[in-house]
Amino acid sequence: MRLSEAFQTEVISVVGRDAFELRQDPLREWTTNTLDSPRTLTGIVKPKSQEETMAVVRLCVKHKVPYYPVSSGKNWGYGGATPVCDDVLILDLSGLKRIIEFNADLSYVVVEPGVTQQDLYEYMQLRNHSFMVPTTGAGPNVSLMGNAMERGYGITPEEDHFLSVLALKAILPDGRLYQSALSELGGAYSDKVFKWKIGPYLDGLFAQSNLGVVLEATLGLVHQPENVTQFVVFLDDEEFETGVHAVKTLRQKLGGLLGGVNLMNKRRLLAMVDDQWSQEKTLDEIRVIEHAKKNGVPDWAIVGALYGPNDLVQGANRIIKTECRHFSRKVVCLSRRKYEWANRLLKHLPFKKLKMQLANVGRALEILEGKPSNVALPLAYLKNKKGHPVGELNPDKDDCGLLWFSPLVPMDAPVVRDYVQEVTEICLAHEIDPMITLTAFSSRCFDSTIPILFSKQVAGDAENAKKCYEKLLKECSRMGFFPYRLNIDQMNGLFENPNVPAFWMAQQIKNALDPDHLMAPGRYIHHRKP
Repeated sequence: MRLSEAFQTEVISVVGRDAFELRQDPLREWTTNTLDSPRTLTGIVKPKSQEETMAVVRLCVKHKVPYYPVSSGKNWGYGGATPVCDDVLILDLSGLKRIIEFNADLSYVVVEPGVTQQDLYEYMQLRNHSFMVPTTGAGPNVSLMGNAMERGYGITPEEDHFLSVLALKAILPDGRLYQSALSELGGAYSDKVFKWKIGPYLDGLFAQSNLGVVLEATLGLVHQPENVTQFVVFLDDEEFETGVHAVKTLRQKLGGLLGGVNLMNKRRLLAMVDDQWSQEKTLDEIRVIEHAKKNGVPDWAIVGALYGPNDLVQGANRIIKTECRHFSRKVVCLSRRKYEWANRLLKHLPFKKLKMQLANVGRALEILEGKPSNVALPLAYLKNKKGHPVGELNPDKDDCGLLWFSPLVPMDAPVVRDYVQEVTEICLAHEIDPMITLTAFSSRCFDSTIPILFSKQVAGDAENAKKCYEKLLKECSRMGFFPYRLNIDQMNGLFENPNVPAFWMAQQIKNALDPDHLMAPGRYIHHRKP
């Protein structure tokens, strides 16, 4: 599909020639992703302001040009910047980088789509503001807003990132500007501090949808606490169910002192401490046990962090040790002060392996403290025969193979054990390492993340990985679990049952606001082709 000359001329008049790209090489680069699922594009337009963005959207409506908005375009493992459907225009919002407002008294910040974790961190550092950045494992250069609108999460105190979205402004598919009724009725200041507004809650329509281009969002922030202490509870496999109960109990007892909590198996832990252990092929259980023993890695580990005043965190440490000492062979709690003391001590000692382990702990501690980090990104490169570059990591552009499978699993210990066994069997049957993380959103629910890693340099690997994903999706759905988030290849599967009320309602809203289905066609809402 070729964009009309009239459309090109009008877009260039709005954004300038340098912000509009039609050449094939740059277009192909934009559709490179870790899924090995390319698409065709009609062009890329890069507005530099909200006004230019609104003008481009209105031109797309006028000329009936399908378009796909992206923020930083770094949605690793779910499709990156690649659209769901072919033949669309990329609306690149990474140039909208204003931090519009920061309110230290009420603990919120208003940002545009291009503001990254690193941008906010540097803003806070430069002005000596003591607030935590809502970090994720996706790295420093990902959009804060993009992650929140995709309902991403982290493990700092504001772990549910869409929950921290207090207000937003968006341009609707028909070109009109949306903000909440509370703001429209004169409560613009109230709008920024009260999430649920007045009347039907409509801000939620813009999360995981194609019903609007979000131009700015108000994000609630958390003060940097006096003490951040990381804790790790070592578990043998026979204590797994007890560990699940312990996570539930800790979430109930410690409340706001506790950030997100991860329960991770030894294959996932090994990937964090030994980036060479599984590059060539999936190892059998005996070899994995050998690697785990060599690296001091348990069968399972509960990993999390405590946040608060020193005396409360110390009390919470005692609760963790009391809850876990009867089933765990080791419980480690490490604050920044203890980490720095250990680092100074080891600096003068010849324990190379221990120094490497402590360095890994230090990088993990940084992200728990709200400092953006690349600590989790090397995982995407484990099967990449090209390795990873020394500079900025970009799994999409660096030819990594990765699909995330992320089902929601009730925190029912026997059920979680069944889930783990099913995932392990399916992954191993497809020669995929079952690296399992269970993140406790609450005392009721885990989100489990499974990285399905493959090599794009090996023929058939990508196809095998996708078959593994499809099998996991089928069997976990049969068990009653479904992902909270899908990649661009799986979204059409949402619409195989036309009688699901939620999607029928979403379809009706889409038809009303975007009758030609121009905005992000196919994204979480069925694409009705003209």
